[in-house]
This record gives sequence, C-alpha cells and structure tokens, in this order.
Amino acid sequence: MDNLIQNLSTHPMIIIAVIIAVIFVGLLIVYFLFKQLLKLALLFLLILLAVGGYFYFKDPGKMPRNMMETLEKAKTETGKAVEKGKEAYSKGKAIAEKVKKLTEGMDNLLLGKDKKADKTMDQGNKGPK
Repeated sequence: MDNLIQNLSTHPMIIIAVIIAVIFVGLLIVYFLFKQLLKLALLFLLILLAVGGYFYFKDPGKMPRNMMETLEKAKTETGKAVEKGKEAYSKGKAIAEKVKKLTEGMDNLLLGKDKKADKTMDQGNKGPK
C-alpha cells in the first residue's frame, strides 16, 4: 500500500491518466444510456424536416404563414397541457394530505390517543342493556 502511494506521488501522470480514463468511461456509459433517446430525437427531427419540406414544395408562398400558425398552435396546446399537469399535481397533493391526516387519525384511534373517540366509545358502552 505504501509503495502504491509513493508511486502515485512520484508519477503524477498516472493520476491524470486514471482521471481521463474515468471521464471517458463515464461519457461512454452516458452515451449508451442516452443512445436510444438520441436516435428518437434524430428520427423526430428527420420527420419534422420531411413534413416541412413537403409543405414547402406544396405551396412555397404559404409556408412561412403556416409554420407560424402551427408554432402558435403548438405553444397554446403546450400551455394547456402544462396547466392540466399543474392542476393534476395540486389535486394529487391535496389527496395525499387528506390520506396522511386520515392515517394519522386512524393511528390515534387505534392507539387510544383520540379523546373524542374515547368519549364516543364510553357513551356507547353506557347505553341501555
């Protein structure tokens, strides 16, 4: 172990080579993880270019106007989707809070910490026989 530390301290190029190798392996791992995503993005770009080219060759005069309309429509639809997502998130958060309160109430009831439940149970036991 001492020889390894002494060797690394006398030859700093080994440390640099190890760092470069680790960075290379990390980038290689990231590449393989995102390779499918990259292929999908390139395919989407290719389809987008093909559709744009089709509309351009179909009617070159209307192309800029159609593209602007399409972009505005996509922007508004994206905004609507984001709003729906925010609403769904807030509803889910509210439901989670209600469930948390309900489970805490059930825990209190089961452990006998809830005074209302004790009173109700006592009143139920004192009823007519």
